Amino acid sequence: MFKETRERSVRKSIGWRIVAVINSYIILAMYFTDSPLYNAILMNITGAVLYYVYERFWNNSHKGRYLE
Repeated sequence: MFKETRERSVRKSIGWRIVAVINSYIILAMYFTDSPLYNAILMNITGAVLYYVYERFWNNSHKGRYLE
């Protein structure tokens, strides 16, 4: 099992917030629907997919990880 350094955690947090804001902006700017509920559902679905990809990317990165 490995642990993360504080730097890695901060980088992941900031990176995810940037991805999440861009995702929200794109969904809301594209005006897929006029319904706030459907926009929220779409943002959550795309957010979950993006988070999965984001975490897979970070799992393949060894920067900021160490073994206990």
